[in-house]
Amino acid sequence: MARGLMRSRDPMDVIRQATQLVDAGYKEIVLTGIHTGGYGEDLKDYSLARLLADLEEVKGLKRIRISSIEASQLTDEVIAAIDRSEKVVRHLHIPLQSGSDTVLKRMRRKYTMSFFAERLERLKEIMPGVAITSDVIVGFPGETEAEFEETYQFIAEHKFSELHVFPYSKRTGTPAARMEEQIDEEVKNERVHRLIELSNQLAKEYASQFEGAVLEMIPEERDKDNEESSMYVGYTDNYLKVKVPGTDNLIGKLVKVKLTKPGYPYNEGEFVRVLDEESVGLLSS
Repeated sequence: MARGLMRSRDPMDVIRQATQLVDAGYKEIVLTGIHTGGYGEDLKDYSLARLLADLEEVKGLKRIRISSIEASQLTDEVIAAIDRSEKVVRHLHIPLQSGSDTVLKRMRRKYTMSFFAERLERLKEIMPGVAITSDVIVGFPGETEAEFEETYQFIAEHKFSELHVFPYSKRTGTPAARMEEQIDEEVKNERVHRLIELSNQLAKEYASQFEGAVLEMIPEERDKDNEESSMYVGYTDNYLKVKVPGTDNLIGKLVKVKLTKPGYPYNEGEFVRVLDEESVGLLSS
């Protein structure tokens, strides 16, 4: 209620800024907002799918990443736009919140687990190897051990690549704060730790699929854990955080790397080549 009605930024402003960023040397942009998937609902004949199609035409733009999108807003139109795109990366952050239909109903969420699962399968069909990250709230009022177990099993079955796990926090004045059966803090913490352990396991399993694979990566900075080294850190298109040996002039370039040691939170790789033609001279100088 405090946010007011949804307000979509003018699409021409978005295209203009994307073009300016590309002209300044950026290879990837991230689309973000409170309800990213609802973009365009307050505009005439425009939508997130239309925006993705228009951004596809921005010359020099290599990657489009959607920061977060609700399952209920992953419409057939949006999925079709992602399927047609050559720039949308193999990574989507889709908040789950709970893997139990009864908990979701109490949360007043607008989707069911069968719908969520069907959307995941569609995405995996059009983007093999896609990384799905998510948010989960544990200990929502009334959450039973059986309901938590539903969430745990859904996440394990659908192999999310990483989770952000939060214990439910009571907020005065909200409907949930007035609900009976508030969950004990110790129970919430135990469930949080169980899901974090599962997340770590799934992240390692996901990364291990790509051992020996050559992936596209954008080095972002020198390794802060060891600034004396020549290791640089960045993300692949499917959101694997990789350390590779290199030089400062690789930062911000689109490069190919071979994943040699999968892990979590970091993977290790070796530099293969630069994809930006204009950068080749920099490396040989």
